[in-house]
Amino acid sequence: MTTEVIRLSENPSLSSVKKTTIGALRAGKLVVFPTETVYGIGALASSSEAVLRLISAKGRKKGHAVPVAISGYRALPRYSPDLDEVTARLARRCWPGPITLVADASSPKSRFASLPDEVKEVIMPRGTVGYRVPNHPVFLNILRELDEPVLLTSANLTGEPPAVSAESAKVGLGDRPDLIIDDGIACFRRPSTVVSVSGGKIDVIREGVYTKEQIEKMKVKMILFVCTGNTCRSPMAEMICSKLIAQKLGCPPEELENHGYMVMSAGIAAIPGASASPEAVEVMKNRGISLEEHKTQLLSESLLRYADRVYVMGRAHKEAICKEFTEDADRISFLSADGSEISDPLGGDVSVYQKCAAQIESELEKHLSEILTPQ
Repeated sequence: MTTEVIRLSENPSLSSVKKTTIGALRAGKLVVFPTETVYGIGALASSSEAVLRLISAKGRKKGHAVPVAISGYRALPRYSPDLDEVTARLARRCWPGPITLVADASSPKSRFASLPDEVKEVIMPRGTVGYRVPNHPVFLNILRELDEPVLLTSANLTGEPPAVSAESAKVGLGDRPDLIIDDGIACFRRPSTVVSVSGGKIDVIREGVYTKEQIEKMKVKMILFVCTGNTCRSPMAEMICSKLIAQKLGCPPEELENHGYMVMSAGIAAIPGASASPEAVEVMKNRGISLEEHKTQLLSESLLRYADRVYVMGRAHKEAICKEFTEDADRISFLSADGSEISDPLGGDVSVYQKCAAQIESELEKHLSEILTPQ
C-alpha cells in the first residue's frame, strides 16, 4: 500500500485537505498530522479497527494510554463532565497549545462511555484521559469539523525519538500510515507538557515545551474588572480588590500572585497606555493605594479568556462583552450585587470619586467569599 502525502507547501485548498483527511479518518485509516510540537499519528476514536491498527503501528504496549485530540477547551466537559476548576482554567488559557491535560473521564455522562471497550482500554485504562488541542490551523479546522475525538500519539515507533517532520515520520513508520499531511519542520520540535491536577495541585508528568514553573504560574486565579475607559472605576476596583484579598491572606498586595491570585482591569473602549484620572489617583492615595503607575488597556479576547471572574460596572458593559465574546458570558457578573450601575464619576470632583470608591468597596465585600473560593 502506498501512503498518500498532502504537502501544504503546495497550497492545496483547506476544504480539499479537510475533505480528504476526514474521509480517511471516517474510513478507519491512519493519518499523520503536523502539530506545533512534533508530528502525530491519529485515528478516529469511534473506529475500533483504526484504534487497534494505531496501537499495532506504534508497537504500543497494553495499558499505556493514548491521548486524544479535541476541538477546543469548550469541548472538554463533554468527555470529562466532573472537571475540576484548575484543569478547566489551564485548558481555557493554554489551548490551543503544547499542553496535554490529564482528566478523569469515568463518569457515565462522558461521551467516552459509549465507546467500545477495546477503545476505552486504549485511551483510558485507568479512567483518565490525556487531552490535546494542537495549535496547528489545518489540524484544528479538521477537529472542529469532525467534532469528535481523534486518538493522537507521536508519529514514531514506541521507544524511538519523536518525528519532527513528515519525512522522519515516514522513515519511522514506513507504510503504516494511510495519509501524511506534510507541513515542514514542527515549530517546537519538542513534545507537549503533560499535566495532571489533583486537589488543586499540579503534577507535571512530563516536562515538554512548557516548564513546571510556567504551568504553576498559569494556574493563578485571575479576577478582571471592566468599565468603559479603564481610567477610574475599573482601576479603582482592581486596587481595592487587591488590598482586600491581601488583607484576608495576610500578605502585601504585590505578593498576591505568589498566593494564587491576580487582579487586573480593562476597558471596552480604552485608549491603551493612558493614565488613571487625577481624581482617581488622589482618592486611592488617600486610601493608601497608588494608582500613579496605572496604564489603561483595551479588553481583548485573550485577556477575557484568561479571567476566571469578570466584574462589570453596568449593563452596557456586559451587553457589549457578550455581543462580541458570546462564549464568555458565563464568567461575567455585575459588580453591584443587585445589577445596578456603578455610576461613572468621570467629570465629577473628588467627592464624586470618593462616593464611587466607597460603593465599589461595599460591593466588593459582598463578592469576597466568592473570589476567595478554594482553587
